[in-house]
Amino acid sequence: MTTTLSTVAYQHIQRKLLRARLRSGAKISEHSLARELGISRTPVREAIRRLESEGMLCQVASSGTFVAEPDRAQLIEAYEVRMALEAFAVKRAVARMRPQQIHALQRLCDELRAAITAFRDSGAEIMDGDPLRRYLLADLAFHLLLLRAAGNRYALKILCDVHIRSSIFGYRSHQRDLHHLARVWLHHARVARAVRRRDAAAAQRFLENHMQASLDAALAAFDARQPDEHPAAPPADLAKAMEALIVELGQGGTRRKRAR
Repeated sequence: MTTTLSTVAYQHIQRKLLRARLRSGAKISEHSLARELGISRTPVREAIRRLESEGMLCQVASSGTFVAEPDRAQLIEAYEVRMALEAFAVKRAVARMRPQQIHALQRLCDELRAAITAFRDSGAEIMDGDPLRRYLLADLAFHLLLLRAAGNRYALKILCDVHIRSSIFGYRSHQRDLHHLARVWLHHARVARAVRRRDAAAAQRFLENHMQASLDAALAAFDARQPDEHPAAPPADLAKAMEALIVELGQGGTRRKRAR
């Protein structure tokens, strides 16, 4: 299977964005990126255009290309996309999930609870460190399991792009205190229970409730942030998981092109 140079450049830039090596407002240098990869500037330019179309980079007249700044309207739109497609996915997944997938979903829900318990026992006010790493990885895996079980690769690609964008523009998009985390766990537990019962309507309803509450919390955190505050890099394990997702989706795109 051949990976195009523009795809290599695209994944390289996304990795730098995920690890906060390119921060919001930073200027993009085609020359520097091409030198890092040992390729010509043409595939780098193609990758930059793709990231511009996805809203991660932006072109400023007479100035160049820059990493996009987090935008409130785009945050709302991203959640609206997630809400619509994940609600579709969970309803479809309920009928398709094998027993081992349902058990895996429950294990991830249990891992969320364990991370929250570790945070509670630490006495900290806001989740951070190892509990946050465990929580974020379990949360991502929970949602991806439902998306993959739905069996619609196009929906998976769109939603994974949204997850990647969320990681790039700030995994600290919520104030994860104990009250917030307890509510999030309850939403996940209700979804997992509805899946076990093969109750598609309930699973969809609980997931929509979760997404709406998550949007409300993200907007509150966005509105409270300082004007010069930059998103922090996600934990290394989460960044690696997102990078693996980028490669997986890129390979899927290559397979579809070759199949035509």
